[in-house]
Amino acid sequence: MKKGIVLFVILICLLLAACIPTATTVTLDAGNLGVEISQDLYGIFLEDISFACDGGLVANLVANTGFDYEASPFFAWTAENLTCSVESDYAMNSNNLHYLNVNVSHSGTLFNKGYVEYYKYLTSTYQNGLSDIPDMGFKEGVNYALKFYVNNASYDGTISAAISASSAEVPLSVPEKGTGWQEINATLPAVLTVDGGLTLTFSGTGTILVDSFELVGSDSYGFDNREWKYVSLRSDLYDALDKLNPSFVRFPGGCLAEGTTLSQLYDWKETIGPLHERKHYSNIWNDDEKGLAYDNTNAMGYHEYFQLCEDLGAKALPILNAGTVCQFQMKKDGKDFSGWEKAHKNGEISDNRWNEYLAEFALTPGTDEFSAYVQDILDLIEYANGDKTTVWGAKRAENGHDEPFNLQYIGIGNENWGELYWRNFAAIYAVLKDRVPDITVISSAGPFFDGREKEESYRIIDENYLDTLIDEHYYLDKEKMFNNYDYYDSYPRDRQVFVGEYATTCYFFGRYLTKNNLWSAIEEAGYMCGFERNGDVVKMASYAPTFAKINAQRWKVNLIWFDSQNIVLTPNYFNQMLFANNVGNRVLKTDLNKKGVTSSATVDEKNRVIYYKVVNSGDKSFDLKMDLSGFGKVNASSMQYLSDSSKAACNELASTTVVPKQKDCDITDNSVSVTIDGQSINVIRIYYGDNDGSNAYTLPPLPDTMEQNVTKFAKPYLTLDGLLAIVIPFGIFALAALLFLSVKIVKKLRLSGKKDRSDN
Repeated sequence: MKKGIVLFVILICLLLAACIPTATTVTLDAGNLGVEISQDLYGIFLEDISFACDGGLVANLVANTGFDYEASPFFAWTAENLTCSVESDYAMNSNNLHYLNVNVSHSGTLFNKGYVEYYKYLTSTYQNGLSDIPDMGFKEGVNYALKFYVNNASYDGTISAAISASSAEVPLSVPEKGTGWQEINATLPAVLTVDGGLTLTFSGTGTILVDSFELVGSDSYGFDNREWKYVSLRSDLYDALDKLNPSFVRFPGGCLAEGTTLSQLYDWKETIGPLHERKHYSNIWNDDEKGLAYDNTNAMGYHEYFQLCEDLGAKALPILNAGTVCQFQMKKDGKDFSGWEKAHKNGEISDNRWNEYLAEFALTPGTDEFSAYVQDILDLIEYANGDKTTVWGAKRAENGHDEPFNLQYIGIGNENWGELYWRNFAAIYAVLKDRVPDITVISSAGPFFDGREKEESYRIIDENYLDTLIDEHYYLDKEKMFNNYDYYDSYPRDRQVFVGEYATTCYFFGRYLTKNNLWSAIEEAGYMCGFERNGDVVKMASYAPTFAKINAQRWKVNLIWFDSQNIVLTPNYFNQMLFANNVGNRVLKTDLNKKGVTSSATVDEKNRVIYYKVVNSGDKSFDLKMDLSGFGKVNASSMQYLSDSSKAACNELASTTVVPKQKDCDITDNSVSVTIDGQSINVIRIYYGDNDGSNAYTLPPLPDTMEQNVTKFAKPYLTLDGLLAIVIPFGIFALAALLFLSVKIVKKLRLSGKKDRSDN
């Protein structure tokens, strides 16, 4: 009996011991170093999509500043008791072709509502009347500098200006008749924080012409700064970029770098100098049929771009078109580019017909137009790198920057592929290698994660252009990144990859802004660990897109969302911030092998820091112990992390639920221990040698324009995919159960019938 009790107690103890979790242990050995990691690995991609620049980063609050939008030349403006028409007979210059002719018979007003919203919240469904609501974001205590141009044809009277944040009207000086275009300036103080618009009041009679409006807050970044001579930036959006610690900035596109027609090929020379001398384009991301007008003012021009890079401490990485429009826009006779290319290869259309088609959408090497375009590229490099004695270097100095910007990269083509691209690329590449051999050229691997186009691009690159940085783009869904964490492990090691655009769209949960949730950030973080482990191949990477205005978005997922007053930093943003601010210069090989967990370890040998990134996609926490060998004394260790019990956890305008946190790790001799939460992104920092951790990167405060009260996430948004993922399996189970029960009932009825017959 006693023996049985003892055995029972031993069994219970063994069962209890089995239930106590044991720590997962890894070894970090200074003698087990891997490849070097590019110090330019993490950057940003800035394209004017979803009002990212005009209406966003650019501080000017006036929409349709120069009446040059052909599809809707008066959009964003309304007039009362005035007769107005958009005309061009007395244009200010050859780039600024239009102005507003205002005829006053007594008294009237001209009103601009700014960059408005269009969609119902969290959807892409247009909300009737929303675009009629003025949406300039004014802030109490800020002075707003108004500037525009006037040509007094025959006007006798006064003009005053006011903003919705103040009832006071400020009188403006009216130029004398016949003096041509004159600049008007005024300061409009805001006494309220409110959304609204700009009002000009005319009292008098006659005709006056107006053009090129600016309304900029004195709190904007670069305001009244010579280096930001023509444009300043919205401060909270600039600060959000700065906190990402980007090593480079990719610009201006994306598809924006190409345009939709040859007449609107992006021309960098039309984006510099005074704003009223810059040419406006119809932005490729407009939706005129449904009312989403998008006049690209080029206020975020190439000079502002280079200055932004310098202020951020980032390298400029401009992407130029290859003398072609966007290949997704090359549509004719019901076929797009791929259809025409396939038809030509199959002999269905002649060489002449194919070349005629190409000539509609691309410049042809050997022509004067193509040679002039290549010279434009060389001129851009001179603008960035030439001293003040050069033609374009002198122009840069005139625009506010005396010293060169030290441009090192030029990208040729955005998401291009096929015969046309490689024809034009070869011609441009040859000139650049001859004339500016120190510039690194960036080639395109096409717009897809895999497939024929990418395979063909890499065949050509491997044979001819391995000295280029290869620009890959992919936007993945249905957890494809989860299934490809080893994507670059098998790449040939002589390739140099730039992941210029990437993001994952969260499957199951989320609608637009809320798709940027913890689960998508976890998926991206695990994939980014692969960037680091393959640092000899992946040299640069930038999430895309970066900015989107809420209820005016043209893409499903975006790193930073904003409205007229506020900003929302997403879990994806915080993931990028943690990775970019915590990375070493060499891979440190580790032996962590745990289901649902991916990791990368890097070491900063100079500053004596180990960065161990651990991404847990499982819902269970676990203890992690790191045994260090060969690093000497461990002085301090901490972990910065993102976690939540809900995959759908996200941030919105009035709700902040996912922010990075920090905690200390336990140190015993040369071992470091910490608990890894379920569904989490973790960056463990270990300081050794002569580094006591006192200069470690610290988490910045949330921006003032983001909801400060961090609360528990409590409202997941179920997508149609998510609903189907629940309904379909349940429906299949219910149908199978019904069939099973039906068969059982039929069998029972048959047996019952047989029994009745036998009884009779």
